[in-house]
This record gives sequence, structure tokens and C-alpha cells, in this order.
Amino acid sequence: MKIIIIIMSLLSFLLSDRGDLISYEFKGSKLASDVQLELESSDAGQLNPNAIYNIDLYSIIYETIDQFGEVAQASGSISVPSVDDSAFPIYLFGHGTEIRRAGAPSMSGFNVLNMWVSTSGYIYIEPDYLGLGISQGLHPYHLKDVTASTMIDMIYASKSLCNNLNNIQFNNQLFIAGYSEGGYAAMATVKEIEENYSNELNITMSFPMAGAYDLSGTMADLMLSEEEYEDPFYLPFFILSYIEKYDLGPIDSFFKEQYAVNLLEWFSGEHSGGYINDFLPNIPIHMLKDDLVAQFQNNPNFEFRLRLEENNLLNWVPTSTMYLFHGLVDERVPVENTNIAYASFNGAENENIYVEILPENYGGHQEAAPYCLIQAFNISEGVKIIHNKGDLNNDQICNISDIVLLLNKILGANFDGDLDVWISDINNDNLNNIFDIILLVEKILSSS
Repeated sequence: MKIIIIIMSLLSFLLSDRGDLISYEFKGSKLASDVQLELESSDAGQLNPNAIYNIDLYSIIYETIDQFGEVAQASGSISVPSVDDSAFPIYLFGHGTEIRRAGAPSMSGFNVLNMWVSTSGYIYIEPDYLGLGISQGLHPYHLKDVTASTMIDMIYASKSLCNNLNNIQFNNQLFIAGYSEGGYAAMATVKEIEENYSNELNITMSFPMAGAYDLSGTMADLMLSEEEYEDPFYLPFFILSYIEKYDLGPIDSFFKEQYAVNLLEWFSGEHSGGYINDFLPNIPIHMLKDDLVAQFQNNPNFEFRLRLEENNLLNWVPTSTMYLFHGLVDERVPVENTNIAYASFNGAENENIYVEILPENYGGHQEAAPYCLIQAFNISEGVKIIHNKGDLNNDQICNISDIVLLLNKILGANFDGDLDVWISDINNDNLNNIFDIILLVEKILSSS
């Protein structure tokens, strides 16, 4: 039996494609009343929304493409409203920098964010990213193409999970958000969808928040300054990722010996950022070799600089609605990242782009995060659509108008896509016929 399972798993992997769902695991459920109590006792406090839906949590493993263009498996977390007669938007979220493989979303349970969003009526999906969760190897930190692929393939795999479970339905809305590394991931994902997937995915709205969009400028200048930095591990995390992706040379050609010999062990996925920070100088540039720093500063064709430029998220024009949020006094990812991105998008003349810089009293990188997330959520709520079974004109009421629409659709076989078919399939038998009309009439009469 074990041999059969292994063979079937291998065949599933070999025959799978990008975004294919490999496996999933149910992680638990929560009643809306329990979610409400947990949110009220959390740091969100009085800012939390009213919990509306009971929710279920799943982890998934899906197929994607790694930084070398090879097939890879990634994992992620999905939290969904536990309702079988409504269709919800997808809310894709990119999390911030994580070092420990076990600290990834799929390895954890419920948290404030996944409870908050899903109980409010969204299918909340959060990739672990490659190199985290079940994925081995070094995390491809701030590499735009692989980051976007991991996010996009999570969308497809999540839709497959919904279809497999039969009682979860997504609609055509897609919200994309993220903070810190997740802000970079959100923007990279929007760029990739608009350039290559616009015929398959329609972005409702996006919220890149506090991301490092200007890697070769703002972030490089910060890391190469003589200033103390609260999380010096960011610098080797960047460099190791780029060395591996672009074959930039041996580690000891970048780092002084006392750091070079331990970096691979420190970034093995077993340690936290705080643990690694204890071994690093508070001024990140002091861990680099002097000749390396000189080349970066003086040679405009230095390959590492050029590779950072390749992964900037500047000088393109978003066509979907985008809100950029950043704290004015962000000490880890300076606000200049957002200001430069906004300017490069011609934001002042671009009616799709909005920017909000939180004032100094909102605090630094960590302190400003909740306010950015709440702002993004509240804006999403203003345009969110939930489709209910039988409500064909989506006016939030089932009445004679819906019966007439359903009759016309059935007689003319005139359904506008899979969502329309689902809304019209009142008895969930995967057919649209007279029995659905009868049940819709009974539903309307029973509610009157």
C-alpha cells in the first residue's frame, strides 16, 4: 500500500503543472462568536470588525517555478468563510520577511489577520514563499519574477482547493496586498499579472505597503551607509539570494571571513532573524569586504548592482487600482521607496494610483503596519462583492426578477461564465434546469 501511495504521489508530481494543487490539509475551524472574542482581545482591540462568518483553515502544497526556472513545490495557508451558498472575493496577502522555515503561514494556525479577513467575507490566501514552509533551500529574497510566480500560482492552487471541496465558491474579485517583503511581493505580482496574465486574472485592487521597490538605489544606499540598522541580517539575506540566483561568485568574495564561514548555517531556515543579528555588526557594511564595497560604490557596471536594478519595481505603469501605503519614519524600509515608485508611475497624473504616507506619530516599520493593513482592509470593504446563490442580478434580494432572469438563462442557455452557472444552480447538482427554478420560487416564498 505504501508503495502505491508513493507511486501515485510521484505520478501526480510529474504530471502536474504550474499552479496545480498537489495536496491540502484541514487545519481547523472557528465559530464567528469565538473569532469575535479573539479579535477583541487582540492588539486590534476596538479596531476589529464584526465577525460575520464561521471560518475554516487549510494548508496547501502546490506547484510553481523556482528562481532557476525549475519545477518546485511551495506551500501556503488558506482561510475561508464556512458557507456554501455564497461566492467570495479572493484576498491574496504577501507576508513580511521571515527567516525560519517553520515560521511560515502554513506551519502556523489561525492568527489575527487570517481570522479578520476571512470572517469578513473573503477567501484569504497567503503563500509561504519558496525556501519557507515545506520548501527547502534558500529563500529567493526580493527576486521579482520568482516572487510573483509563487504568489500567482497560489491563486490557481487555491481555486483548485475551492473546487475540490465543493462548498467554497470564489467570485471574480481579486485583492492583492502585502507589507514589507510582502509589499514588494504584492507589487511584483500586480506587474506580472498585468503584463502576462491579464486575460486570466482581473485585479480588483492592490495594496503594496512599505515595500523595498528601489533596491539598487534607496535600499543599497541604506545598507552601505555608516549607520546602525536594527536588522543587519537583511543585508546577507539579500546578497546570498543574489549570489545563488546569478552565480556572482563565492561567499567569501563578498563577506569578511568571520561572517562568510557561518552564513549558510545561519540562513539554513532553522534560525530566526534575531538569532542571526546577534552575530552581525550593527552597521551592516562592516561585514562586507572593503574592495567589494568600493566596486559597488564606484563601478556602475558592477554585476551585483546591475542585478539589483533588474529587480527594482520602478518605471512601469500599473493599469489597475493601486494604493501605496508607507510610514514616514520607516527605519527599516525607508519611505523613499514608495515616493520613487509613485513618481516613476507618474502617479500624480495616474488616476489609478493613490499614495498615503502615514505621519511620524504612527511610528516606524513595525508600528505603522497595523494602520496600513486596516486602511487597506477598509478600502477593500467599500468595493467588496459577495454573490449569493439565486441572486442572479446581485441586488442582495431574491425575488421575481431573479426568477425571470433564471428562466431566460435556462431557456437560452445564456450563462456568463462559471460564476453565473454556480449562482443559478440552486440545488447544487451541476445542472441548470426547471428544478432550480422551482427551488428558487420556494426560497423566495419561504423568506417572505
